[in-house]
Amino acid sequence: MFTLFRTLTLIALVSFALHLVWESLHVQLYTGYEHWTLGMPVALLATIGDVLYTLGAFALVSGFKGKVAWLQEARRQDYLMLVTLGFFIALFVEYKGLALDRWQYLPDMPIIPLLNVGLSPVIQMALLLPLTFFIVSRVQKISLK
Repeated sequence: MFTLFRTLTLIALVSFALHLVWESLHVQLYTGYEHWTLGMPVALLATIGDVLYTLGAFALVSGFKGKVAWLQEARRQDYLMLVTLGFFIALFVEYKGLALDRWQYLPDMPIIPLLNVGLSPVIQMALLLPLTFFIVSRVQKISLK
């Protein structure tokens, strides 16, 4: 049986690995971080933020479903909810970052029309949030056998 601590640790580790790869690859789409040596510390900090958002999403879904063990029996609609949640988390983060002038996009960043935010960070959170939970659920199921 997975304890809450083990589940949260596994979520954090899987999320960290996935987001660090993504952040490292797309950090060059932001001004001032075009070179790897400048972008890596920023990618690391962004990854830590992504992990915190992922843990927050787990807490939110756990509260919505009324149990922490929902991940062991996650269904398709749960993953669709995570895609939607990831989309809105990304919008929140991008709007906040742009409004506070924490970053700007380079011309290479594809922009979502009407929303005026970068496509890469929105895909990142909408994809990696449910993927993190899918991987964690599979690891837990394998470990329980």
